[in-house]
Amino acid sequence: MSTPKLISAGECRILVVADIRGEISKLNDLASEYKADIIIHTGNFGFLDSHSVEEIHESYLRHIVEFCPLLPESLILKISKLSKVNGHAVEHLSNEHENLRKLLRNHSLSELGDFIRGDKTLQVPVYTIYGMCEDSLVINKFRYQIYRVPNLHIIDDTAVSLVDLPGGHRLLLAGIGGSLSYHKLFHQGSPVNFEDIIGEGRQMQDIEGFGRLLPISGDPGNIWITVLQFGKLIETLMEFSLRDPKVYADAIKIFVTHQSPAREPLLEHLAIFFKMDYTISNSLHFRYSSSYNELSISPSFESFKMKFNECRHKFAVIWKNVQPKFEKLLFALDNREMIDCTQLALQVFDKIPISSRGAEEIIPLQLKHHTADSDGPTDADGNPGATRPARQRELNAIIRQLNDLYYISFQNSWHFNICDLACGHLILDFKDGHVSMQSVSKGFDFSYRVLESGENDKSNKNDQNDASGSNIDENSANSTQRNASPTTTGSPGHLRRARRPFGHGTSSRASRGGRGRGGRASGRSRGSYRRD
Repeated sequence: MSTPKLISAGECRILVVADIRGEISKLNDLASEYKADIIIHTGNFGFLDSHSVEEIHESYLRHIVEFCPLLPESLILKISKLSKVNGHAVEHLSNEHENLRKLLRNHSLSELGDFIRGDKTLQVPVYTIYGMCEDSLVINKFRYQIYRVPNLHIIDDTAVSLVDLPGGHRLLLAGIGGSLSYHKLFHQGSPVNFEDIIGEGRQMQDIEGFGRLLPISGDPGNIWITVLQFGKLIETLMEFSLRDPKVYADAIKIFVTHQSPAREPLLEHLAIFFKMDYTISNSLHFRYSSSYNELSISPSFESFKMKFNECRHKFAVIWKNVQPKFEKLLFALDNREMIDCTQLALQVFDKIPISSRGAEEIIPLQLKHHTADSDGPTDADGNPGATRPARQRELNAIIRQLNDLYYISFQNSWHFNICDLACGHLILDFKDGHVSMQSVSKGFDFSYRVLESGENDKSNKNDQNDASGSNIDENSANSTQRNASPTTTGSPGHLRRARRPFGHGTSSRASRGGRGRGGRASGRSRGSYRRD
């Protein structure tokens, strides 16, 4: 848990942004412009260092480059020419003379290194998750305290952050970063070499809390969530609520994720389970931030619960298929923390309400060989104690009231889906116990319609003038023909001009605003990139 940040003024102004993508110094500019006391960030932060270009796979690196605000447009266009799309496949045209890494050699993808070295500083506290397109090695270095940046607080499965607000109120920030893909829930990703994380001359045992830390999952450039991390997040929140039950109950709770919990029921189930008041997530490059509760978008409470029923079934089918092999590997590692986190996640997701409409087989989510009284770390310091039975009692108490929690969340929990920073941001103002909201967005650019309409009007006038001219010429020709001698031949047809089709003017896609950095005009192909 991070040290609580005290806001001493009469109100607290919270700036919420998404996808800073390495342009970290911009946070200082925004904090100054909007007089923010703290910043909450979701999406891709820019957890990259000077070694990331060499570590990240080229396909992920291309995606990071495509949206990087620190690179000149000319370089991005040059890089985009190193690949082409053939049907559903992408062909990379890099060679030893001109390749992606060579082009990026003298360019930085993130300002994070400047903040790690202390050349730049964050002027206000920044609370952020890590996104999907980050360097897993860099995040692990923060996780194991090899990298540190003053005023930067990473929201993940191991930490809960508190902010003291005016009037005795507190803001609790929890969450998890990375993408959520069901087929990767039981896949840790690239093997972790701890020497790469801590460097030479250090021992893992010297790191505080080493025994209870788990490396994040994913590959360099592609981060995802696993069941282990879900379990660790549940453990972290339950231990906090048991240690400070009044603080937890009274706090204004915000759940921060990369993907929207409303789209991913596993994330929303955790938000409901831990009684979160708000969720904050990154959008799919939308031009407006969204603000809604489930009651406003769901036809009924039953239909709301149906998506959880489908989610649980999908999760259970995958678990049934991987369980034998996964358990064999898990118990072979003989890591009590991993076993406990896995069992805890399965136990919580097993209690997702099952709708009466669901006709699928109910597959239990549990480890076959795990027992509740297994030995292992049981308190915040990893020492045996009373935490395990207390945690189980608290877990059972939440499960008993879970249906009520679902209904309360259906009506009262509020979701904020934040547009890209290039398009806008959100401001939450806390004053006199109230949380007010202001949404700022550039929105859609409709100027192309006026330009297109003007082109059409001009074209129509030209057509009318052309037609009038043709009629005059035709009448003149007919008159000449009538007055001419019978031997004179001629036809006015060659004097007519073909009318151009209506609406022949075309509008530029760039003028409409597209995906990417504020929808600026861009001639590069996006066929080789995926949504993040």
